Amino acid sequence: MSELQNILRNKIFVFIISLCSIFYIFSYLILPFSTADTTFYALIGRGMLQEHMLPYQYVFDHKPVGVYVLYGVWDALTAPLPVGKFTVLALLSLAAFAAMARSIWHTRWLWVFAALVLLGAPFELLAGNTETLLITTELAVIWLTRKGTFATTQQTNRALLLMAAGATFGLTVNINYLEGICLFLPVCFLLLTNTRPLFNVVLFALGTCGGLVVLFSPYLVQGHHALADYFTLQHTFLHSYSAKLSKRIKAVLLLAAYLAVFSPILIKWFGQKSILKTAPTPDTTLLTLWFVSSVPAALLSGHPFSHYSGLWFAPVSIMLVLLAQQKEALPIGALAPACALTLFSGGQEIQVNLTLHQNLEKIDYAKVANMAAGQKVLNIRAHHAHYYMANLISADRYLFRDHIDIIFKKQTTQHYLDDLAQRPAFVMLPYAGCQTGAIEQPVCAVLQSHYQQVYAVRTVHKKTRHKIDASDLSFELYKIRN
Repeated sequence: MSELQNILRNKIFVFIISLCSIFYIFSYLILPFSTADTTFYALIGRGMLQEHMLPYQYVFDHKPVGVYVLYGVWDALTAPLPVGKFTVLALLSLAAFAAMARSIWHTRWLWVFAALVLLGAPFELLAGNTETLLITTELAVIWLTRKGTFATTQQTNRALLLMAAGATFGLTVNINYLEGICLFLPVCFLLLTNTRPLFNVVLFALGTCGGLVVLFSPYLVQGHHALADYFTLQHTFLHSYSAKLSKRIKAVLLLAAYLAVFSPILIKWFGQKSILKTAPTPDTTLLTLWFVSSVPAALLSGHPFSHYSGLWFAPVSIMLVLLAQQKEALPIGALAPACALTLFSGGQEIQVNLTLHQNLEKIDYAKVANMAAGQKVLNIRAHHAHYYMANLISADRYLFRDHIDIIFKKQTTQHYLDDLAQRPAFVMLPYAGCQTGAIEQPVCAVLQSHYQQVYAVRTVHKKTRHKIDASDLSFELYKIRN
């Protein structure tokens, strides 16, 4: 029995870890959202389901269409649930991940689930962002492809499994394009290193095409260059969104730091002689290739965001459990850096979540929704989450607070003036935006002449001895004068 297994049998240790885990998870469950990205996906999904407006015919974001379908459906299913819905989605996703990992690598379900929830704290897996769903859909593709290539079933069943794997790949790669990179090596390994590789590839490709046709069929039915416009908008934005060299260097350093923390586990794993053999342990090779593919995917955007590292952490969590299940394979010291990072990140997340909860309690979203009453609201650099929480209608396609700056650059002020010329019923600004210089003076002059403030809230981000800083959720709402 390994040192880690001995510790896990200690009831006092398990009780303390369980108590801390409950408090950590609870800090997420009391929030309607914990990361702004999820509210934007759900907001676009609402436009699809309620108004039948395809992305990006309502508001724009650069993610593929699949993510808005998924979050829109989940938002509709959990409409009666005021808080915790995205964390519940994350927990269900991680539970499914652990179940599929057990099926392939014979790991203990609870151990994999606990590793993802707790050691995944630095990567914000409980926030319910796309990476939490991607790792599960990736594993679903791997599971189906493996069943279709390794399993000794009838030829018809194998064909159906491979086509289902391809269809799942086509659908889920449109949650986030990074999935294609993460799955490249493991899927190629499964398709090409088994009997009848050409047959495997053709069936997988047919399934992928079928999944894509189903996903994009609404655009094809609508016609009028709708699909071409969809990809054109994505390409234009991503060209401007790509990170500068300084951010790319920070992203590399952040990834290197995280890998260093988990390096004791990786060293133990890659020290095994069987990790790159197709027999008798092809599943070990499969897991290794999944990790190797996922590391560059975490760097592709060039932005130093921690949640991208959730992509490679998923196979590492399985490696950890596999090593822990082996006798004497993993000394407890190997987990010390990861545990230290988890304690630090978990404490930070709890503090941030409690502060966010306090700030959201200060905002009367029912009042904002009643004032707007279905009329269009122009957003000028305020937080887009208010549109999700109060179910507001955006007056501009570019709702996310910095998208107009990214796309129009020096023409941003003129774009806002053009929007104001359309006389939207309401305008939302950051708190004291005109006084602090966050909003350009020509825009403020129009607001002063034609609008009056009807609501304002200042939330607190942090307190110091000298001042109180307003958080990003602070905003002002202006209504047009009659």
